[in-house]
Amino acid sequence: MAIESATPSPPLGDALLGAAAAWLGMQSGLSLDRALQAPAPGAPAARPGVEAHDPALAGAVRDLASTAVRRRAQLDHLLGVLSHRPPDAPVRALLAVALAQLLARAYADFTLVDQAVDAARRWPLTASAGGFVNAVLRAFLRRRAELEEQACADPARRWNVPPWWLRRVREDCGEQADAVLAAELEEPPLVLRVNVRRTTVAAQQARLSAAGLAARRVGAAALWLERALPVERIPGFADGCVSVQDAGAQLAAGWLGVAPGMRVLDACAAPGGKTAHLLEIADCRVDAVERDGLRAQRIGENLRRLGLPAAGAATARIEVADVLQPAGYWDGQPYDRILLDAPCTASGVVRRHPDIPWSRRPEDVANLATQQAKMLRVLWPLLAPAGRLLYVVCSVFAAEGRSLVAGFVRRQPGARLVGLAASPGPAQAGAAAGLLLLPNSVAAVTPAREAFSAATLPLLHDGFFYALIEKN
Repeated sequence: MAIESATPSPPLGDALLGAAAAWLGMQSGLSLDRALQAPAPGAPAARPGVEAHDPALAGAVRDLASTAVRRRAQLDHLLGVLSHRPPDAPVRALLAVALAQLLARAYADFTLVDQAVDAARRWPLTASAGGFVNAVLRAFLRRRAELEEQACADPARRWNVPPWWLRRVREDCGEQADAVLAAELEEPPLVLRVNVRRTTVAAQQARLSAAGLAARRVGAAALWLERALPVERIPGFADGCVSVQDAGAQLAAGWLGVAPGMRVLDACAAPGGKTAHLLEIADCRVDAVERDGLRAQRIGENLRRLGLPAAGAATARIEVADVLQPAGYWDGQPYDRILLDAPCTASGVVRRHPDIPWSRRPEDVANLATQQAKMLRVLWPLLAPAGRLLYVVCSVFAAEGRSLVAGFVRRQPGARLVGLAASPGPAQAGAAAGLLLLPNSVAAVTPAREAFSAATLPLLHDGFFYALIEKN
């Protein structure tokens, strides 16, 4: 997601160096987010006069690294064609991020090549490869049309995923597979959730408009901010009127059907977006369980910013515990509602985390499905009679969604699926065993569909699977 900065753009060469260091970190096994936070050993310093922790530079580095990851399959092909010998890892990293910008046509060709060569000469790990970097980039420019066509000729390269990932998406998403893959190549939209405890959707939309920010309503409490900004510059964020949350993720709190006084378990709760949303819409008691202590701290930070719990009978209890070990957090009193946002492949949020297809292995799908099924089995006894459990994964794979839930309901006495209230549409499939919300493009928010109706699914969203299970 390209985020507008309030400060002048940093030198392109410095951003290329930072992105190349992050690329090296990913090649060593780090996620994109972790690689951006902890650059690889030997990472280059910024040009004199540029702050080491300059927010503008950090944003530019993230944009360049993300652009490269979204083209990883094509870059691997191009580097194989353009390099007569495999370059060292640092040189390959710098070439990858530079080639990605040439593919994106984000800068003038001359400027990009000049800055990439300058960056190579300033980085000790690539100092002797300036001429090689220059030669490779210019060779690409001479054969650009031919090489771009070659790079996209193979479907896996075109959609920038490993072949096994492409096969699974096509098997599970059918005729909508290409639309899903196309949407996940886009930059992620910045969607806000309005805190209805503090304001209304209309009032927040007007507040954004007064600040010169166009925002469209794409969900019941969801506003799409068409021009992305750092959160600290979004009107209403600091005073708890809005949070950043995809419109598809915002469906969870409403579909769980919480009411005042209910006891609710939010399993795997960090960073707390769904916990907060539950407290925004009802005076309920929420036990938010998260086994990672640092991530659990974020739940508390988010609740405090939003002014939650707000009033009445609303309470929140944050427990650092393993959800698979109820003795560590459960007091023995059944829950009226359970929200299980289970760990998954995250195949529905690739546009937010473009490194996901490359960090997963084929066996991860089955391994995660085994873990998800175990969570359902462990949490089911904690649910009160007539209570409801909402199972959520940000995945489009059937093994983690409709197949898993259908198997659980079939084997579990007293479990039955409850229909989810939403109008049928092209964004859903398999409603008989839950609802699969496939990621859609920002192009879906056309003038003809600009007005959101509460009777429909969100207009813009990532990929999720939902299933509401009632205990009879």
